[in-house]
Amino acid sequence: MGTDVSSITVVGGGDAGLLAALTLRRVNPDVDIAVVDDFGEPPTEVGQGTFQSIIPLLHDVLGIDEGRFLREVKPVWKASSYFRDWCGYEPFHYAFDIRSVKPDVDDPNSVESLYHYYETGDMSTPAEGIAERGKTPLVYAPSQDTYAMYPNMAYHLSVGRFNEFLRTLCEERDVPLVDDRITDVETDADGTRIAAVHGASGATYEADLYVDSTGFKRLLMDELDAAYRSFDVPLDTAVRAAADRPLSEIVPATVLETGEHGWFWQIDTYDSRSLGYVFSSDHVSDEDALAEFRAHREEDLGEVDYYRFDSGFYEEPWVGNCVATGNAQGFIEPLQATSLTTHLNTALRLSRRLAARGRIVDDGFRESYNRYVRGSWNSVYDFISIHYRFADGDTAFWEEMQSIPISDRVRDYIDYYDANGFELFDSELVTEEGAPRGMLAFPTSSLYFVMRHMGAESSFYEDNDFTVSDEVRERWRQRNGYVDDLADTCLSYEQVYKSGVVDSFVRNERAFAQAAAPSGR
Repeated sequence: MGTDVSSITVVGGGDAGLLAALTLRRVNPDVDIAVVDDFGEPPTEVGQGTFQSIIPLLHDVLGIDEGRFLREVKPVWKASSYFRDWCGYEPFHYAFDIRSVKPDVDDPNSVESLYHYYETGDMSTPAEGIAERGKTPLVYAPSQDTYAMYPNMAYHLSVGRFNEFLRTLCEERDVPLVDDRITDVETDADGTRIAAVHGASGATYEADLYVDSTGFKRLLMDELDAAYRSFDVPLDTAVRAAADRPLSEIVPATVLETGEHGWFWQIDTYDSRSLGYVFSSDHVSDEDALAEFRAHREEDLGEVDYYRFDSGFYEEPWVGNCVATGNAQGFIEPLQATSLTTHLNTALRLSRRLAARGRIVDDGFRESYNRYVRGSWNSVYDFISIHYRFADGDTAFWEEMQSIPISDRVRDYIDYYDANGFELFDSELVTEEGAPRGMLAFPTSSLYFVMRHMGAESSFYEDNDFTVSDEVRERWRQRNGYVDDLADTCLSYEQVYKSGVVDSFVRNERAFAQAAAPSGR
């Protein structure tokens, strides 16, 4: 016999908690939903980066008007993760439209094109061109007398602006924000359910379902019998600072560089340039890490903040009447900024399944959701682990990172790439019995193109004598030239945010291509 859910209390008003509340409200309009938090505390100034699916999730799924979002949040579009100096390899972009460098599956010269990419890495994408030129993905579409946006993007978000915007949306969409600090979590006798949560105000909050979005504090989940799985990744600390930067110097990509004991980031938002160093406290002290960080940057970093984290997740994030989201659910070191998007995806899964089941919760529902979350986090870990499997470096930290565990699925993909080269189909590898190897949240091409730029070799290309025709080389030279011209057509950040462009545009790839296409091509 299941339990009907008619009320939900989200504990924690960070971005993940507010997004979870908005998603639940969007799909389950008849459920009473409230968010409880000490809203006098400012949100944590990390997590500005996102992954590609964040844009359709925010605007298509949650129905957030893009023009309003741009006016109030003022995001910077993230076109890629730019590995400017990664373990000594040549600089490369992991662009969100990386699949566009593949030839058509029916192209008789596809092997030549793929070998050409393997040999030279010389196939650029519109997103890469936008990142290189520091542009927005917006162009003017004269046929529609509006502005069109290239869709294969993510966001860099100013944390304060984004959180304030989400609070406003909650109030507009009948999600009360209760300003109170949780001081006590009461469980039932056997510790499998939340009986109530109590606030510093003296108020008691009771609900059919609780959502723990208290970050690494995990105030609710820590009171329950929930199994937490840690990933064997030594990265556990980040130091962050902010620097001034004019709009004209925005880099619309997350810039990544390796250090002695971790890696550095640069994330440009509308308000400032966020700079940080993610490192392993087992390999370097906070003081020495800070000294390395300061030496790495030319800017005057001023005050810095330290953040501790662990990489792992709850294998059963839904226990009894409590489900975790945000960093309370899980976190993997932030190399590809996958966390916020993963949290929103899992919240959407919860919301849609809750509606589809008529708000009836039972063991089968919980296990189905937990299985989905396990698959999501294992998939994210697989993607991240590829970046370190082919890393290089002779410090103790990098030697340890090169040997972090990889799954059987990742081994299968590495073996497949070695034997067959690039894959034209984003299909799931199968076991010898023909069963799927498991969920992979990222396109197959994502793994292979990252591997190629990090020095992984393919015996298929190395052992066979492929010749790339002048026709194929010229085709890709012209395509790269088109990408350059297309990116040149895009508006600058000064044009967008200083001239009212955000008041009129649509996200339409076809309109973008038509508006930006150079004549004669």
